[in-house]
Amino acid sequence: MTHNILIIGSGWLGLPLAKSLIQQGHKVTATTTNCEKIGSSEVPMQLLNTDDNESLASIGDDFDVMIITIPPNRKAPENYLPQLITLQQLAITKGITKLLFTSSTSVWGNYEGIVDENTPRQPVTQSAQAMVKFETALQLEPAFKATTIHLAGLIGNDRNPGRFLAGKSDVANPNAPVNLVAKEDVIGIISQIISQACWQQSFIACAPTHPTRQEFYSTAAQTLGLTPPQFSNQDQAAKTINGQLSADRLQYHYQYPDLLKWLTNH
Repeated sequence: MTHNILIIGSGWLGLPLAKSLIQQGHKVTATTTNCEKIGSSEVPMQLLNTDDNESLASIGDDFDVMIITIPPNRKAPENYLPQLITLQQLAITKGITKLLFTSSTSVWGNYEGIVDENTPRQPVTQSAQAMVKFETALQLEPAFKATTIHLAGLIGNDRNPGRFLAGKSDVANPNAPVNLVAKEDVIGIISQIISQACWQQSFIACAPTHPTRQEFYSTAAQTLGLTPPQFSNQDQAAKTINGQLSADRLQYHYQYPDLLKWLTNH
């Protein structure tokens, strides 16, 4: 079944997701706040400012699926929840029947141990708290069916983790597990959710391998020819994100299950 999909946000994830869904036969429009993007992409674009009622009203009434890919603004995290609630109201107003929200594994905060979809949320940051509140609002909303996908740390060709900690010293938690996922796998899992109509559910996107921070980030820096980070002896218990349950439910096989191998291929 094909859909008419409105993707909120055409950034690092939203734009390649839109291109992939178009290739799969869906009709897709992505929103942007940058007028220079209009007409400069193979993906149909529409300006959208959630603070502008006229902009919100300009969105068409023929979409049946909304995918929210916008991340919180690090400089103004207090604006994230109101922005999300505005998008929820937009979906209701426009008669959208399915909504997919890209949340984050940060909703489990400082949890220690293995995390899966059934683990109680423990948000710490203001952004994570906003995500949890919005997830709850979506579950209670009768106007549409909503699904949340919790994304681990995102990596890709233009977001190489070798630069994250390169050259730094006294980096804590050398033995903590790494929880990351390649952009291609996020797109693959979202595509499976849509094609299998897995609505009113919760999923996790995280590669099934979890090398230690020291092994992964040292290898990542060396792969790019950068100075590896120097780690301290300071260690504390950390969480391991288990995305395998979601992969099994969706019958999804990760394109990049081995994070260390991903480094050598990028």
